[in-house]
Amino acid sequence: MRAILRVFPNKFFAELAILGLIIGLVTSKVVLSVATIMILCNALINIRAGENLKAWVNDSTNRIFILLFLVYLFSGFYSEDTGYWVDRCRMKLPFLALPLGFTAVKKLTTKEFHKWLAIFFYTILGASIVVFINYLAHYETLNQQLSQGQPIPAPLRDHIRFSLEIAFAIITGGYLLLHKFQFYSKKEKYILWIGLIFLIIFIHIFAVRSGIVTLYIALLVIIFQWLISKKEYLKGLVAIVLLAAFAFASINYIPSLKSRVGYFKYELDLIKKGELNPEHSDAQRILSIIYGTQIAEKNPVLGVGAGDIKNEMDILYKQHAGSEFVKSKLPHNQFVYFMAATGIIGFVVFLLSIFYPWLSKKRYKNQLFTVFFVIMLFSFLAEHTLEIQLGTAFYLLFLLLIKKYIDDNPETITTTTNNV
Repeated sequence: MRAILRVFPNKFFAELAILGLIIGLVTSKVVLSVATIMILCNALINIRAGENLKAWVNDSTNRIFILLFLVYLFSGFYSEDTGYWVDRCRMKLPFLALPLGFTAVKKLTTKEFHKWLAIFFYTILGASIVVFINYLAHYETLNQQLSQGQPIPAPLRDHIRFSLEIAFAIITGGYLLLHKFQFYSKKEKYILWIGLIFLIIFIHIFAVRSGIVTLYIALLVIIFQWLISKKEYLKGLVAIVLLAAFAFASINYIPSLKSRVGYFKYELDLIKKGELNPEHSDAQRILSIIYGTQIAEKNPVLGVGAGDIKNEMDILYKQHAGSEFVKSKLPHNQFVYFMAATGIIGFVVFLLSIFYPWLSKKRYKNQLFTVFFVIMLFSFLAEHTLEIQLGTAFYLLFLLLIKKYIDDNPETITTTTNNV
């Protein structure tokens, strides 16, 4: 058996799994599941399986992820709906599988790390081109739907997660250009430039606020970090003004975004008047957060349990006039979700799980990690990102990939900040 393990192509399967996780973000949930299982099995079917398990447990970030899973597991003791509890625990298994799987990934050199970022960039670029062609083919219909609050069709029918992927792809595209990445030829930079410009324009055409807002926030973070480190205050101010001007022009001259903004203003007026029409998307978000907060207030210590959060939300939707005719939703805020489902204990563990990997070992000095952290943080404020397979896969894949690169190459903590 050991003889077989010695020649087992672990490096090949690790890379195949990471490739599957990237491709799966825009193709299939089945691909995501298979890739997750593959990277886990690759760490266990390994001549160094014992060392991998030890490295997994010894990593402080991984221990927090294990604790996060145990919080969900423990909530089964006071959850009546065991079926839904099992489903929620299943959704948190990647917090165990992917960190363990990454222990078998060989040291990430700068070239290897940039390769994975480039594969992600071109994957999102390819998917965006397909979505754009479909948009052009149904231009009038889709713009009409946008004015009524309906999104442009997206891969895996998840326009919110796809918009976040586009936002991060734009950041990685700029990062690769600054680091002069190339697979084979220096001429590739022109393809990168064209792809980057297309994605910047397309994310506005796609007109999903989550992606657009997080992109602008991420760009502001980059500008302010650059401004402070280089003390180029005038150039920083000019960059901010240009960013604001581009946003203003996009809202006024890109038809899809103009329609989306018009619908948002319409809903905002209703909300200001106190008319939370549950048929409207923003009203639904607000209602779900309000109901989630009410559940958390009644169950502050342990929450209602990961298994019963859905039933408790269903009850509130049925009790309140107007919302009983709308499909019940989980709280559209990951922080509120943890408070309602697992109480203050789960909430504190969740905070540790998102802040500790960024703060520990001074990883916050790596600008790419900081920008990714900001994108996900704002996603958590508007969505229950980690209760969806696609959101969990995207979050863990790049958190672990960037974290591993920083840990394998500690010098990047300073060089990345200075160069980006």
